[in-house]
Amino acid sequence: MKKIILFALLSGLLISCTSYKPIVDTKGRSGTYPTDRASEISDDIQLCRIISNEAIDGFTDSLVWGYNNIFRGLFFWLPPEQKQTRENYMRKCLQNRGHSLLN
Repeated sequence: MKKIILFALLSGLLISCTSYKPIVDTKGRSGTYPTDRASEISDDIQLCRIISNEAIDGFTDSLVWGYNNIFRGLFFWLPPEQKQTRENYMRKCLQNRGHSLLN
């Protein structure tokens, strides 16, 4: 019983750490469009989340995390950091749709 509770807690922590919630500047404009596009932010977040989940699966995302945080640390952070994560795909998707992101 204790193992099940521990597994549930660890799974919950891992899931909550991997979700990306972008901070979008809804007042300003990105300069790409003459009008404010923040009215479409909820649709764009959902679409970009779907696109990023299709582009990178959970296994690939965890491999990139392991490389960036464990492997590079063994070599004193000298190897270049890998940028192909869901968060980066989602950030690029939202920027291409004309949103100004703060993180």
